Amino acid sequence: MELKTSFKGAVTEIITPFQEDGALDVRLLRNEAEFQVESGIAGLFTNGLASECLSLTMEEKVNATEIVCRQVNGRIPVMGNVTGNNYDECVRLLKEYEKTGVDAVSLTQPMTYGFTQEGMYRYLSDLIHEASVPVCIYNAPQTGNVLSPSTVARLLNENDLVHYYKESTIDLVHIQNTMRLIDAGKDYEFLAGSDASTLPIAMLGGKGVISLISAVFPKIIIRLCDEIEAMQMEAARKTQEEILQIRDALKIGPFMAGYKYAAELVGVPMGVVRKPLVGLTEAEKSKIQDNLKNLNLIS
Repeated sequence: MELKTSFKGAVTEIITPFQEDGALDVRLLRNEAEFQVESGIAGLFTNGLASECLSLTMEEKVNATEIVCRQVNGRIPVMGNVTGNNYDECVRLLKEYEKTGVDAVSLTQPMTYGFTQEGMYRYLSDLIHEASVPVCIYNAPQTGNVLSPSTVARLLNENDLVHYYKESTIDLVHIQNTMRLIDAGKDYEFLAGSDASTLPIAMLGGKGVISLISAVFPKIIIRLCDEIEAMQMEAARKTQEEILQIRDALKIGPFMAGYKYAAELVGVPMGVVRKPLVGLTEAEKSKIQDNLKNLNLIS
């Protein structure tokens, strides 16, 4: 199958906004999607692990993706991420995503339990065959089950519908071996899955990044992708260094709390984290503010 939709460049992983009572904040989600479109981002990725997707019901995942697709209205492509350990539920989620109008689906390996490479290959291969839109394989080490280079290559080489690979291992040996094993004639996009590895992956042949930082600071991620595209490597190296500092600042405090606080500071509120996650202490907020001021990201 010929690649029809590209996620090349700077793609943003949507951060799910919640109200104080834990409900999905539809207004903030629409505003977030619109902010990304107006910022010039190349595409959106819903229900990634950083979106707090593990605290969402299947209905909430579908609803959030549908809201984003409606807000975007075809202006940029949207990819919906499938997570879970129950195969039948993942099939249902995939099918519901397709009804929302997504341009592609992402498949994440199962989590927590120690699965064999053959088991994960069969699980993901079966899910691929249930899809009717282009597929991305998402290699997420935080699941506790890293897909080996040979498993990734099998999934891409054997399935014409797989057009994207999201690599989050930040392991350059793993990355190079994966690229080496994927057929030279395969029509696909190798995408960085971490803001820490955008430039290194691009230098090895990658096509862009599915970024979390761009949810809050899209311009610097777009700038890095533009510098890479223009082969301005010294400028790109300096921009990548800035991004590493931003990443460190946003990771202060409990999971995702720093990103949501920074979004509030720049005027793109994304609500609160959903329990059992907790927000920042006043000391953590002060530290984030100081770091972002030192980086000239806020005044």
